Amino acid sequence: MFGAVRISQLVSALATAIVTLTAAPAFAGIVFFDTTASMRSAAGYPITNTMDVDWAYANRSAEAVCAWAGYARGVYTGAQLGELMGIHCFTEDMVGWQDIPYDVGLSAWWESTVTPIGAQKSFRAEAAAHEECGTGTSGMPYDTGFLTGHHNSVTDNMGLVCINASNSQQKGAYTNDTTFPAMSTGFSLTSPWPAVRSVANQVCQHHGFETGFARGAATSGTAWVLYVWFTCIS
Repeated sequence: MFGAVRISQLVSALATAIVTLTAAPAFAGIVFFDTTASMRSAAGYPITNTMDVDWAYANRSAEAVCAWAGYARGVYTGAQLGELMGIHCFTEDMVGWQDIPYDVGLSAWWESTVTPIGAQKSFRAEAAAHEECGTGTSGMPYDTGFLTGHHNSVTDNMGLVCINASNSQQKGAYTNDTTFPAMSTGFSLTSPWPAVRSVANQVCQHHGFETGFARGAATSGTAWVLYVWFTCIS
């Protein structure tokens, strides 16, 4: 729908690979693989179609799938082919996790302190997480990050994952750039999470990185075309 990112149709080969993943220590760094409907269900957060759930549920699901496969944290790529959904998992050496207040330090990207977490816009949630991780307010020198999608309504805290990459750079693109198929859906700051994740991956992989996360946007030019940028990591 938003341009598949290395989605494999070799389901039988995938099944073999998953057995290996769950039986052996995780490789260091960022690991990509395809998830099946049964894997997502087994992890406790079933998803049939990416558009059926909000970004917070998707992030909770990805975290559970990555943990089930032996990794620390992770996010879906946003791409889906049949039942297969791509995922990026991160090994423990790359990430740090902590609870942060629901107002995310009153980041300009965070929409509202009263809006439910799943109703927050996906791009803005990623940009707020990046700001929290990348500016040092997290207390650690991370490159970027993302929210886990978990929100404790009693303490009014939510989970933040920050990523320390061996290689990271800022990359961006105009929303009318036909180089990236996921832009063709009329991409904007209010686009659903599969489009946000797909654009991030397409832009970052175009520049030789594994994946990336939203960090900001601005209008540019006489036509006021939106320019979006990401922190790309490998």
